[in-house]
Amino acid sequence: LRVLGGPVEHVLTREDLLALPLRTHALPIACVEGWSTDDQHWTGIPLLRLAELAGVPRPSSVLVESVQVGGPFGATVLARNQIRDPRSLLALRVNGADLSPDHGYPARVIVPAAPGVHNTKWVSRLTFRT
Repeated sequence: LRVLGGPVEHVLTREDLLALPLRTHALPIACVEGWSTDDQHWTGIPLLRLAELAGVPRPSSVLVESVQVGGPFGATVLARNQIRDPRSLLALRVNGADLSPDHGYPARVIVPAAPGVHNTKWVSRLTFRT
């Protein structure tokens, strides 16, 4: 995972991410295709913590990019209020288990009240903007 925004680009392995302070929050997913899930227990790093790591303690937005190039699920932009919500995570686990490939392994974004399409899977890069 590449984390950018400040003067230094950080390249973090999954092991690096797991070594950071992790949080767990219960959040549902609502898909624009008409399905949804009840609360799932997502574990990961708060997006604001990653912004601070990137050298952008007060980000106005973050561009979240997936290894899936192109298409509607390849990238999304999250706003300041979404980043600052302590429940917004770069999730590494769900319900106590590592994410499956179908759920976005090795990492995905999970944001409260955001449609599923904005909860980008297979995250490769986070670019925080001031």
